[in-house]
Amino acid sequence: MRRSLVSIFALLGLIALPMFIARAWAEDVTANQTDAPLIVAEPPSVWLPDEIEIADLPQWTEAAPAADTCATATSLELSFGHTADGSGTVTNPFTTEATDPLLSCAYGVPTNPRGYRTAWHVLVAGDTGIITLTTEGTNYDTILAVFEGTCAALTSLSCADDTLGFQSKTSIRVIRGHTYYILVADYQSGAPATATLRFSAVMHEGGQRWRQVSNLPFGGVSRHAFASDGVDMYVIGGQTRLQGIPELSNRLLRYNAESRQWTELADMPGAGLSNTTAVRLGRRIYVPGGFNGNTSDYANTHLVYDLTTDFWDTAAPIPTALLPGGKMLAWASAVAAPDETSYYLTGGITTIPPFLPNAVILNNTYRYTPSTNQWEAFRPMATARYAHTAAWVSAANRGLCVVGGLTTGVDVSGQPIIVLLTAGECYNPATGTDWQPTGPLNFPRYNAGSAIGPDGNWYVFGGLDAQGNGVPEVEVYDPLANGWRVLSSEFSWGGRPTDPPFDWPRGAFWRDNLYVFGGNTPREQRVVSTVDRLNVGSGVTWPTHRSLVPIAPKIGSDNLLFWATYLPLNSPLSGNFVLSDQFYNAYYFEWPAFGRATIRLGNIPSDSNFNIAVYDAGKVLRGQSNPAIYGGEKTVQVTLMPGTYYVVVQRIFPKDLPNSDDFYSLGVFTP
Repeated sequence: MRRSLVSIFALLGLIALPMFIARAWAEDVTANQTDAPLIVAEPPSVWLPDEIEIADLPQWTEAAPAADTCATATSLELSFGHTADGSGTVTNPFTTEATDPLLSCAYGVPTNPRGYRTAWHVLVAGDTGIITLTTEGTNYDTILAVFEGTCAALTSLSCADDTLGFQSKTSIRVIRGHTYYILVADYQSGAPATATLRFSAVMHEGGQRWRQVSNLPFGGVSRHAFASDGVDMYVIGGQTRLQGIPELSNRLLRYNAESRQWTELADMPGAGLSNTTAVRLGRRIYVPGGFNGNTSDYANTHLVYDLTTDFWDTAAPIPTALLPGGKMLAWASAVAAPDETSYYLTGGITTIPPFLPNAVILNNTYRYTPSTNQWEAFRPMATARYAHTAAWVSAANRGLCVVGGLTTGVDVSGQPIIVLLTAGECYNPATGTDWQPTGPLNFPRYNAGSAIGPDGNWYVFGGLDAQGNGVPEVEVYDPLANGWRVLSSEFSWGGRPTDPPFDWPRGAFWRDNLYVFGGNTPREQRVVSTVDRLNVGSGVTWPTHRSLVPIAPKIGSDNLLFWATYLPLNSPLSGNFVLSDQFYNAYYFEWPAFGRATIRLGNIPSDSNFNIAVYDAGKVLRGQSNPAIYGGEKTVQVTLMPGTYYVVVQRIFPKDLPNSDDFYSLGVFTP
């Protein structure tokens, strides 16, 4: 995904995150947390200029030898740009345990469905992506399988047999921090010579469902407000410069998702607003408070834009009597009621800069009703938060929901700290019950964007983790299970140093596409102008994320012998190699009675080396030709009992793209 970055270079005063913040009621932060508080680190105070490119080169590491048992599995580390190559594990002394899993993809009827001499690695994924595993170069017949869970309770994710000749290859989608067990077994019971396993693993990035579809017409923007009206989406205000003295925008831009056309609408009154929120009710967009350049207080305003007349007006701001200290807030999140007759404003902060020791963070919830032009204090959240995201989740009657964001707490020594909230909470005004926890995010974040999808689920994207890094994983709130699930790597948004996920992205769905506008890079704080689109198709299926994780081929779909071509007796066939990765062609024949068979491979080009090998139904080698001879003809004679047998033609040379015009002939002849 290509992204254009608008570079602004200086120090960011408003976004600096001091480590310690004084707050008397900080212990309340743990009420909705599942683990120890995630202390938010201070971002670096330096920036990287445009001409410096972050290196993104592949790195090769040698995988340690495999282990004999699952319980002692060899640890394997893998992240983007890394390849783990096994130098070789001699597996002759290895055994098969009674607890080893059954290998459902083993071809035919193996003598042991668990295989023989099982070898194990365990991987904790360093990124969310796609990992391709192969046993190419191994000198015995391998079965390759991947599992999740524990050694005592393994769940199969993928299984492959005979995908590279009699070697194996498979790919799985992995999620950062999740554990995967990798098993390689020998198909055959005997090992007459040194059995050497060679194993490699490569991680590829995901994001296949994302595309850049447009750019903001006047350059990058972040800390902006956003609203949508179906196919029309509105980018409101924000900052075109984050570092040093911020530069505000008062522009209102409309993007039509079908025509991909931009329209500049009436500028909002004043210098502009950032660090605010917006919501649409009917044909009007409401923008409460925010930062207008005044470094003492946030704007005590409430702007209203009429979609029909293209005109800005004002509405009643939140009464100072309802605000702590009488000061207006920012970094809040607004959500429209489902009937669009009112909206809710959740959380926020009233102090500038937002990360000082005397920061006032709100658990307040307010409701504004346009028909009366009045605000009212609503049931407060269980946890004070700002820089969070919110939505109305209709499914399962969850109602008004918030998740993530920042608050304050205390460390083990009692010092005030900024804490990244891991969890969320929901409140349905119709039930009158207290706010209910949603469960924790798998990847806690703040300054994230979110939107309700066409499937009724709540999607959260982008934002920053406790170390100030962008979060590439897209998560979805499952209202029926009341929990968060990570989508597979094809949904991930960025993730490499040269393609980071953004801080403060904003967006909405039109049909089955999520459109995301603007934001800034996590470290350099450069505003961006991109419009990215995520296609979710028919949405996410539940109840388990495992259906989204593996790229598990159907059993036999890539198996060499499964797709063998029938070879009639005494009637030669012609064949060739077409693809660069096509090194084996398989055939089978039915042998009628005890006797000697002659298998003949002819018309081998003089500059090529093709070999033939004959196997029985149990993949036991019955005979092969001389692999050192180039060109001409090769013959194998074997004595066979009645049954099914396989002939595998192997392209030993050339190793690169073959000449598809070179046709060989292959036949099985009776005496």
